[in-house]
Amino acid sequence: MSRRLSWVFLAVSVAFFLFIVGLTGYRLEDVRNRNSLSSRDRLVDLTARVTAIRGTYAGLDSPAARKELRSLFDGEPRLLLLCVRSSTDGILYLVARNQAYLKEPAIPTAQWRGTPVYQVSRGYEVTLSRPLGGDAPGTFLDSVFIIMGREDLYPIVRDDLYLFLAFLLVSGVVILIVMSVQDVPPASEKPSSGPGGPQSRTSPRSGLVRAQYLEPRLRFELERAAAAGQDLALARIRIDNPYADSHLAEVYTETARLLRLRFPAHDCLFEAANDALTALIQETDIDAAVRSLEAFRKAVGSRQIEGRVRTLSVGVTSRGGRLVSASVLLEEAEISLAKASREGGNRVVGFRADPARYQNVSAAG
Repeated sequence: MSRRLSWVFLAVSVAFFLFIVGLTGYRLEDVRNRNSLSSRDRLVDLTARVTAIRGTYAGLDSPAARKELRSLFDGEPRLLLLCVRSSTDGILYLVARNQAYLKEPAIPTAQWRGTPVYQVSRGYEVTLSRPLGGDAPGTFLDSVFIIMGREDLYPIVRDDLYLFLAFLLVSGVVILIVMSVQDVPPASEKPSSGPGGPQSRTSPRSGLVRAQYLEPRLRFELERAAAAGQDLALARIRIDNPYADSHLAEVYTETARLLRLRFPAHDCLFEAANDALTALIQETDIDAAVRSLEAFRKAVGSRQIEGRVRTLSVGVTSRGGRLVSASVLLEEAEISLAKASREGGNRVVGFRADPARYQNVSAAG
């Protein structure tokens, strides 16, 4: 995937992440507000019912009154604490699902006076208080309600997970489509037709792409490399002393076979002349290309072909971050190859462009 598309994907991912965070925050706050309002409504109802129980049993000390209060508490699953307190008589009734909700005193006595301090988790629980009313001045009903519990979090987390999985699925499909489109060769590389019918791009002599397809492919690869911010190397390879005997065809075929073994992108390997070959090496800078071609040169020179050791001269250049044309890159590779031949052959010469004058062919070496 090109650098431009990578940045687009990153921007979309960040926007999606911010959307998920914002949506989750909005839903959490909405649930808290709705549950907080519901808790206030429930407290009004509880106050009326506690007042009715107190009036029926003339107080809250009898076992029957306490039993009804306990039943009232158990019927409210979001209610964590229920306390009836009087400014004159202290705590009249207290029930809680956990003793830790009453911060002090932990175990109230009949003589205890004042307003209890409740221990609650902010954002998840709320403390509400309301006068009991009736003929009980100074009597209050305190409560602690859950406003954000597991049952509230689960739907939000589940929906976020579904959205995340859908984003991954759509992103994967888009990436596959983009990669498949990028891998389609340009129209100029399609096999040409002649009087005898369509001509294959691959030469039966060497198994390499025919020379006439080099420049269109090179232009295409340069455009793709520039859009993706990647490097691209171009190598010219020539067999040293090709006409030392009469076995050039066999030597050329074997050299081409070894080139295909060394560089798996076979659609980027081209015939160049009776004694030369060309290789486009994608996403590779000049130093890495020199190392790869040096290994290839040594591999060819380490074996006998048709009864003798053969050597290669190689000239290589690369885009190197430049907006360079195909013709300039080809000329640089030829200059490097000529230098390798002048220095005795059997070597790899890399073209080093002057960054300050990269649009001109400057020097090889």
